[in-house]
Amino acid sequence: MHKSPAKLILLSLCFEGIMLVPVSAQSVVAADGRVSSPPAVFTAANVPTPPPPPATTDSPSYLLGPEDLLTVRVFAADDIPDKPVQIDNDGTLTLPMIGPVHAAGLTVGQLQANLVTAYKKYFKDPQVSVQVNEFHSQPVSVAGNVTTPGVVQLRGNRNLMEVISMAGGLRPDAGDTVQITRNLSEGPIPVADAFTDPTGKYSIARIDIRAVMNGKDPQGNITIKPHDVVTVPRARMIYVLGNVTKPGGFVLTDDESMSVSKALALAGGWDKTAKLSDARVLRASGGAEREQISANVGKIMHNKAPDIQMRPDDILYIPSSSGKMAGALGLSTAVALGTGLAIWR
Repeated sequence: MHKSPAKLILLSLCFEGIMLVPVSAQSVVAADGRVSSPPAVFTAANVPTPPPPPATTDSPSYLLGPEDLLTVRVFAADDIPDKPVQIDNDGTLTLPMIGPVHAAGLTVGQLQANLVTAYKKYFKDPQVSVQVNEFHSQPVSVAGNVTTPGVVQLRGNRNLMEVISMAGGLRPDAGDTVQITRNLSEGPIPVADAFTDPTGKYSIARIDIRAVMNGKDPQGNITIKPHDVVTVPRARMIYVLGNVTKPGGFVLTDDESMSVSKALALAGGWDKTAKLSDARVLRASGGAEREQISANVGKIMHNKAPDIQMRPDDILYIPSSSGKMAGALGLSTAVALGTGLAIWR
């Protein structure tokens, strides 16, 4: 049967209208002919849920512990306040609705996952975030010759150099060897020469920090554990004061002593006002005053007198030809206080 022309026209118009529907839903034609996309329309079924903000830690491997201060947020739960809460000494965290939850020894991600499971009893699809406000559970004591000695928090895995940097770095008069003391409950220190103290409770190791810094011993840059004690001793030094080009302290590296001639060379030599024949080596003798050892530098430099070996903390003093040598006690006090003395390496 043939359809009438009027019906055919009507059917074709309806077909074109159907084909135009998806096009009109995707684009809008402006008056100037430009095509733009309309704003997206979401239904209740497809509105995306915003993800919780990431937890704030320096390392995802950081293990939570007692006294850490956290903020726990449950999105779309207005009756649950997001006030900071502290992990108790027993390792638990007490939260609204679910009560005590074990937190110590977990990473932030693990705790967050456990809280999602716990809050599913009360919410269909809980969105939970955990943020660490303050770190208190992984202290390390850094003592000795660093810029800011004290207690630092590890906040995850940290090696020896990172811990020293957290304490402000080494001071110029720091020694070459760093001592690490660790409770044996954390295991022995993984260093070949590590030993156990007489009490049997601590592992002790000494590491050449200069060798670590210059790349000669990268394995010495070991991982530091919570409650370790890192001690940076003062370097063994000698001092050259008076009428020299570069007065100050000089570090004894591999040597236990240094000759007067070498010490004077490190100090840049003497100036034209120096009285070399009256030079002295001032040496601690256990009393209030230092022992004075005559050092005729003029004769020493011309091989007419034996060179003198200086010991750690000795002072080589080169007086002026126009004045008298300062008292040994005054000099030793100045050195002990470190008043304005440069440290040279």
